[in-house]
Amino acid sequence: MAIHIFQIFYDENTQKILDPAFLPLDNTGSKRPDWLEYWPIRSVLLNQTFEDSDYVGFLSPRFFEKTGFMGAQVKALVERSGAEVVAFSPIFFDIARRQNIFLQGERFQPGLLSVSEEVLAAIGLGLDLKNLWQDQTRTIYSNYFVARYRFWKRWFGYCEQIFAMCERNDTPLAGRLNAFVPHRRTLNRYQMKIFIIERIVSALLEKLDLNAASKFNFIHQREEYVNGMKGVGKEPLDYSRFLLLDALKGQYLKTRQASYLNLYKFHLVHR
Repeated sequence: MAIHIFQIFYDENTQKILDPAFLPLDNTGSKRPDWLEYWPIRSVLLNQTFEDSDYVGFLSPRFFEKTGFMGAQVKALVERSGAEVVAFSPIFFDIARRQNIFLQGERFQPGLLSVSEEVLAAIGLGLDLKNLWQDQTRTIYSNYFVARYRFWKRWFGYCEQIFAMCERNDTPLAGRLNAFVPHRRTLNRYQMKIFIIERIVSALLEKLDLNAASKFNFIHQREEYVNGMKGVGKEPLDYSRFLLLDALKGQYLKTRQASYLNLYKFHLVHR
């Protein structure tokens, strides 16, 4: 078993901040910037092969900034886990307070929920997203995960169906996938398809009924949360609140006892 973790860079500035423990993945001068990270990931998965049990990952240049983990720590955590999928998602507080990653996306890219349901049904990953509950073991943001190559092959098969659909662009669904949606206060740069692609991992975990081994540097996560709230002039909440929320979701998913879900909803709305 080997560990192959790539870190994508887009220009000289992002190349300078790459972690030396990761493999640099050059996306400068991308031929298809509309696909963002999926384009270099796709290039690797089309042109390189690994052993099925090998771990593979594709991380952004801002990985340390967002997670607080150095490359050597990531490799050690992955190796010790022995899991099929190891998640290093940022923004834990958002994982804790959202029902699932698709409803989270709907808040920022309106229309994502209905497009996701239609796309997932079309590619064989159909889910009832309005009634889906996910805790940290099924919620992965921005491709921040490392997984066995055999998992990546399944992931890639589903993503390539979406890729082909968008490239043909001959159906109303393809038109919705290729439509621009707001992101980071920008209106005409990001297309819906990239926000669907980055959520396929969470849909696949549901399909396989598989939990990821989720890893968080909670000291760093809390600092990021507090600084972010202060940056927009809001008072931060007690961070332990988010740990409680996620734990309650997890217990609900294990037991399906409504009491956990009711308690979750109570703590979600009461300071």
